[in-house]
Amino acid sequence: MQNNTPPITSKSFLRTFTIIHLALVAGVLVFGIMSYMLTKNQILSFTYSGDVMFYVVPFMAITGILAGNYLYKNIISGLASKNTLKEKLSGFQTASIIKYALLEGPAFLSIVAFSNEGNQYFLTIALLLLGWLILQRPTRDKVEKDLMLEGSLKSEFQQENKPLV
Repeated sequence: MQNNTPPITSKSFLRTFTIIHLALVAGVLVFGIMSYMLTKNQILSFTYSGDVMFYVVPFMAITGILAGNYLYKNIISGLASKNTLKEKLSGFQTASIIKYALLEGPAFLSIVAFSNEGNQYFLTIALLLLGWLILQRPTRDKVEKDLMLEGSLKSEFQQENKPLV
């Protein structure tokens, strides 16, 4: 049996990873829109009304952002010892997905809290998290900068259609 899978190039890596990012963003966005349309008796209140989620949701949002950034930096710094571009890109993808998940989880929690309480305060937090997630979109410049690609690895990454080894 012959393997007909096309080789991975830097261009196909970025395209695939951008689609993954877009799917994560779209999931939060669609869930938020559906919850907004289906939730009755909506209010916007920034005062505590006895609901523990009033404090849990922002705590989880801040924790998700901080933990995501911390883990991302730790994983990325560990990639300095990797020799091939393919290994570095694989590690970058892993670090980024962990970071995205730690933004996406609190965003979903915020939307669920909004659906239960009808307080748009929770939806505001979800929108802020969604905005931050959108800003994390993988780009060629971001990959080069975060992985500190130099010399032959940078040259290899910039050759969009060259198979990665």
